[in-house]
Amino acid sequence: MIIKRIAIKNFGKIHDKTLELSPGINVLYGENESGKTTAHTFIKSMFYGIQRQRGKAAKNDVYSTYEPWENPTVYGGTIWFESADKGFRLTRNFHKVNPMSELLCEDTGEILDVDKGDLDVVLGNVSEAVYDNTVSVAQLKSVTGQDLVRELQNYMASYQGTGDNSVDLGRAMQMLKMSRKGFQVQEAHRRKETEKEQEKLAANMEYLRQEMKELDERRYEVEDKEKSLHMKPGEDDGISLLDDRIQTITRRKWMIYTGMAVFTALAAAGIFLFGKFMPETVVPQILVGVLGLTVLAGGGRMQMGLTRELVKRRKMKVRWLQKQEKLKWNRESLDEAMEEKRTALSNLQAEYKEYEEDSYLPTMEGTEIQALNLAMETIEGLSGNIHNQVGGKLRERTSRILSEITGGKYQEVLMDQELRMTVNTQERIVPMERLSRGTMEQIYFALRMAAGELLCSEQHFPVILDDVFGMYDEDRLKAVLHWLHKENRQIIISTCHKREMEILEKEGIPYQKLKL
Repeated sequence: MIIKRIAIKNFGKIHDKTLELSPGINVLYGENESGKTTAHTFIKSMFYGIQRQRGKAAKNDVYSTYEPWENPTVYGGTIWFESADKGFRLTRNFHKVNPMSELLCEDTGEILDVDKGDLDVVLGNVSEAVYDNTVSVAQLKSVTGQDLVRELQNYMASYQGTGDNSVDLGRAMQMLKMSRKGFQVQEAHRRKETEKEQEKLAANMEYLRQEMKELDERRYEVEDKEKSLHMKPGEDDGISLLDDRIQTITRRKWMIYTGMAVFTALAAAGIFLFGKFMPETVVPQILVGVLGLTVLAGGGRMQMGLTRELVKRRKMKVRWLQKQEKLKWNRESLDEAMEEKRTALSNLQAEYKEYEEDSYLPTMEGTEIQALNLAMETIEGLSGNIHNQVGGKLRERTSRILSEITGGKYQEVLMDQELRMTVNTQERIVPMERLSRGTMEQIYFALRMAAGELLCSEQHFPVILDDVFGMYDEDRLKAVLHWLHKENRQIIISTCHKREMEILEKEGIPYQKLKL
């Protein structure tokens, strides 16, 4: 891929500026604050757009930093480049109100759709993170970040498996963790709800048992009262005794009535006989009459007493029957209530048992969590073997580049799975932290270039370096410039120093100077 021309219409401090680029080394020269980093950011923004931040972060994001103060509705420009032997023109306006992106294949006249991923295809599906950490090195960013580690691991794993670096293992692991967290929350919520339901069922069962106990106690009381209606154990119940008593009183009343009637008849007969055969005296008649009246009076009093007792016994019978009926109704009601409680308790026990049985069965969430754990273990295992599987290619290429730019002083870079590096000087192994800053810059440069070759194998991007040689002495800078020229790639070096151009001229390395 080669960038042929950039036309910055309105971007940051640069307005209406066009730069023609050559296929080889281009030196973009300008004093500090002249806009070199702005041009660097413009190229990246044209290829990958500008992601606006939200909230407080929006005040210092790329969009706000480079938004033009004058005529902000015109915010962007055009870039012409070659990719896969075809020429393209990409025009963008980044203004938030009416953003616009237009990608034209100048060879075929076809207008491609940026929003649907056509630009990604043209760029060889090189991600923004890869671009940032390999071929495009911004000012004060010569040390690789965690994004590079993730992209390298992703590339090496997918290269070994399918040869396709479009699978993002880091993001996949993150998505799996997020999904697992979601299912874990759901499972915890389900478990908590189940525990609540079981607690509620247990409380309801205990409440029912207490109610059943109270019903039992009330039934015992009713039975005791029913038993109390019997006069003595083994005797007939009270109502039978009352009936017998009523019958006895009734018989006595009839006997008294009969006796009184017979005695009255006898007394009348006596008076009649005394009056017939003893007319000369009335004493016997009077005595018989007094006796008869006395007997009648006594009999009447007895009748009245028996009548009162009969009425009393009949009332007692009525009350007794009412009491019996009430106790019977209470007992039956208690039996019905007890049966309902037993049924309800049985249902609750069955439901509680179902919850207990279900707790031993795998839930949907649990199955998903197990599957996600297995997927994560697979990815972790794959990532753990990355270095042994294909990491040698990165180490080998990094070592070769480092050897070339150090004149063979450092010939081998050793790195572990986390890309922590040491250097083999053929005499000893030296940890990175014991090397000079200039040597460390060279190692990281070699790593970026090697990673760029691996991650951008489909499309070789121009190497864009923005004031990254500040820690290089003249020999180191000369070696790096020779290596860049040898690679026969488009190079864009942004600098505020003239020594890069002086060394290029002294070494006879062709370049094009662009001034801001």
